[in-house]
Amino acid sequence: MAGGSHARGSTPRRKRKAPPPAAAAEEDEAESEAQKLRREVEELEDELADLDRRVLEHVRSNAACLVDAAVTRPTALRPQGTALFLPCAQLPTASESSVAEEDQGQLDKLNILKSKIEATIADLPKVLEERNESVVRCEKMESLTVNIHPVFRRKLM
Repeated sequence: MAGGSHARGSTPRRKRKAPPPAAAAEEDEAESEAQKLRREVEELEDELADLDRRVLEHVRSNAACLVDAAVTRPTALRPQGTALFLPCAQLPTASESSVAEEDQGQLDKLNILKSKIEATIADLPKVLEERNESVVRCEKMESLTVNIHPVFRRKLM
């Protein structure tokens, strides 16, 4: 045989060299990448919390503006020359005083409506939190693997 004492079709076995120290460097790189990703996630969570706070402030301010507009618009449309601006010589008649009483009654009703709307807006974050908790509970119930009687199963179409 011309080339060596190996049998036909076999290849000489060579010893593998030890892996270069680059593997340790790759682990350090992976670790630093993981730290970078963690920092990015924390930054994004902070930005999300900030946006959530700003949206909540925006919703509250818009709702307050809406309530204020509901109160001020009717007063702006009220005709001028009510009993407050009459000269001293003229005394308001019975019909004018009843109109003033009606205006005061409507103003009282608007103030009550404004306070109810403000209370509702103040409760919105609590309601939203409770809704999210109930959604989480429903998802948790769906993920449980328990035997449910066929009568209580919903038919999917």
